[in-house]
Amino acid sequence: MEAAKIKADSMARIFSHIGVDAVNVGEKDLALGIPYLKELEEKYNFPFISANLTDENDVPIFKRYIVKNINGKNVGIFGLMGDTSEMVGEVQKVAGGTVKVQEILQAATTVIEELSGKVDYMIALAHQKTNRDWVLARRVKGIDVIIGGQDKLKTEDPKKAGETLMVQAGEKGQYQGLLEVTLNGEKTTQNSLIPFGDKIEDDPEVKEMITAYNDKIVALYGGGSDAEKDADAAPVALRAISCEPCHSEVVQVWKASDHAKAYSTLVERSKQFDPSCLACHTTRFEKSGGFTMTLQQPELMNVQCESCHGDATAHLSEMQPIPVADPTMELCIKCHTPDRCPDFEQEYDATWQKIAH
Repeated sequence: MEAAKIKADSMARIFSHIGVDAVNVGEKDLALGIPYLKELEEKYNFPFISANLTDENDVPIFKRYIVKNINGKNVGIFGLMGDTSEMVGEVQKVAGGTVKVQEILQAATTVIEELSGKVDYMIALAHQKTNRDWVLARRVKGIDVIIGGQDKLKTEDPKKAGETLMVQAGEKGQYQGLLEVTLNGEKTTQNSLIPFGDKIEDDPEVKEMITAYNDKIVALYGGGSDAEKDADAAPVALRAISCEPCHSEVVQVWKASDHAKAYSTLVERSKQFDPSCLACHTTRFEKSGGFTMTLQQPELMNVQCESCHGDATAHLSEMQPIPVADPTMELCIKCHTPDRCPDFEQEYDATWQKIAH
C-alpha cells in the first residue's frame, strides 16, 4: 500500500505538471481510500471528477464536472463510473459502503441539463465496457464525445452513435489519443493515435520526477550494499539450480533464455523495487513460498521453473508431483499481455520453441 501511494503521488504530480485537465475516478483508484485521493487533490490541485460517485448520503465525492475555455469555446468535461452489477460490486469490494454508484444515465442527463446553453462541446469520460458506451450515447442526447478506457481498445477511427463519437487510446500510456475538433459553423473532427516509442525524447523535468519516484521506492525497500546489488543483477539465480541434478538439460535451456535474465532488465532501468514490474520478473511474486517485497530473496529473482510449474518445495523435499506439469498459454499471457507483446498469441508456437523442454 505504501508503494502504491508513492506511485499515485508521483503520477498526480506528473499529470498536474503536464497540464492534465480532468481525471475520471476508476474503482482501482478507490483502493487508496477517499482521504488519500482528497489529499492528492489538494496537494497538486488535481482534477478528479465523477458525476455519479457519491458518499453514503448521496453527496458527490468529487467535482461532477469542469468547464474549460479553449480558444474561445466552453468545453464541459464530466466523469462517469459504470453502474452494472459487476462494476458496482468491484467498487463495493474496493471501497466498502463508503462509496455509492448512482445510476449513470440519470447522472449524465443531469449534467447535460445543468450545462445546457453554457458550453459549446461536451465530453464524457466513461469508465465502463464499450457496449455500455453505446447505450450512453444513444440514450443521453447532448454528449459530443465519450472517451472510454476500461476495455483498453485503440480506436484510430472513432465509433459513432448518432451525433456522439466514441474513442479510446489503449492502456498504460502507450498511445496519446488526439481528437481535433473544429467548431466553426459545422463541426469537423480528426482523430489520431500517437505511439509513445523510444523515438520520442524524454521531457527532462518529467524524467527527473520518475527518477525521484524510483529513489523513493528503493529507499522504502532498501537498496542493499554494492555487492548485494551486483548479486541482484546476476542473470542466473539459485532456486532453479535445485532442479538441475534431475533436469540438467532443461535448466541449461532456461539459463540461455530471457527468463533467466528477467530481473537484470529491471536493474538496468531502476525498476527492481516496483511491484508492478516484479510481478512478472520474479518467481511467484507475493505468493506462498515466492518472492516478496519485504524479503527480496535473490534465489527467487528472474522467471524460474516455479513461475510456470508452481511451488516446488514439496517436489524438491519429498519428490511429490510438481503442481503444474504442463502449463498452457493462458499462464503465459498473464505477463505476455497484448500491450507488452502484441503478437504473442499468434507467434506462440515459434516463441515456445525458444524454451521448449
